[in-house]
Amino acid sequence: MMVRLHVRLVLAGILAGVVLIPGCILIRTTEHRISINEDGSGEAVLRLIDLRSDESVDSLIQRDFRIMLSSYEREGEDPFEREGRTITGKKLYARADTLYAEITYTFASFMAIEGLHATDEELYVVVPEGREVIRTNGEIRPWTGDALRIVWDRDASRLMFQIREKQLPPSTSLARLYRELE
Repeated sequence: MMVRLHVRLVLAGILAGVVLIPGCILIRTTEHRISINEDGSGEAVLRLIDLRSDESVDSLIQRDFRIMLSSYEREGEDPFEREGRTITGKKLYARADTLYAEITYTFASFMAIEGLHATDEELYVVVPEGREVIRTNGEIRPWTGDALRIVWDRDASRLMFQIREKQLPPSTSLARLYRELE
């Protein structure tokens, strides 16, 4: 399933895709860099790589971009705080034809990290069918069906993984619109 995040949820950094209404922002790749302290608190950087609109008409693409930009600048912190995370930095930037969003946040407990699971022996995230692991410092293991798990020792202090969609539906990069603002 394609990661389709309604523009108001871009900051939520949800690992599992959410399909809401037409006019969605597609995110091709997500990268997570997580540092966990001995007490379970820590800091993370979530990088959303290649933000795109699923619209095909220029005026609707521009609308998606404006809503996404407004949401990124003014909203989105409440969902993080409700889950025990505090945003400490946000950055949007374009490289060539790719738009990036970067969110830095802290957490009081690693269990506040969306999608992270823990057992007595390990920490892991599930990579659903339709996505692939580009890089990680964890071990990739099979899971149910075509899903995978990325696994780390329970006492790991640094978790890093980058996943992307195997196929991207027709869409338009938002980088051009962002560069026009600069």
